Amino acid sequence: MRDVAEPIGGQGSKAKNPITFRYVAGVATLASSAIAAVALVLLVLMYLAFGLGATSAGQMFGGINDALILVAYVLAVPSVLATGEVLRSRHPLLAVVGALVALVAIFAIAVMQWQLVTGALTFEQQIGPVSIAFLALGAWFVLSAYLGAGLLPYGVGIGVLAALYVGYPLLAFRLGRTLLRRNH
Repeated sequence: MRDVAEPIGGQGSKAKNPITFRYVAGVATLASSAIAAVALVLLVLMYLAFGLGATSAGQMFGGINDALILVAYVLAVPSVLATGEVLRSRHPLLAVVGALVALVAIFAIAVMQWQLVTGALTFEQQIGPVSIAFLALGAWFVLSAYLGAGLLPYGVGIGVLAALYVGYPLLAFRLGRTLLRRNH
């Protein structure tokens, strides 16, 4: 695997400000954070709409949330790789296995969210399997926070909140900023 600070153009890159994998991961993670924050607001609006009996508005908010979460978690892939690389210095096997579980979970979430958004699966067909994938990804958030104490810009508390969905935008924001800062 490429070192997270190695220029994308290779070790011999002569660029003044080379684009590194860490930079790409930072930008993607910040974008993921922003998209997930909007999706979280839409989720709240969905529940409010359903609570007020506005079913069609609730379904609209829910559908947009589903599409945004698909994008947000796909954009998280570079940060999982970068985080796994950081954690390898302390816990090589756990870092690699954890990152692989997170990547498989993201792939499963993306596929099932895509099928939900396109109508290939109903919400009822998708909710069980996607919940298992979210649980696996949530385990990564908590595990990476625990293993990365002092190395990562978030602790177990934020990892738990991210595992519960509501804290993911904060975790991604803090991680994205740190990846960009450590790029230079």
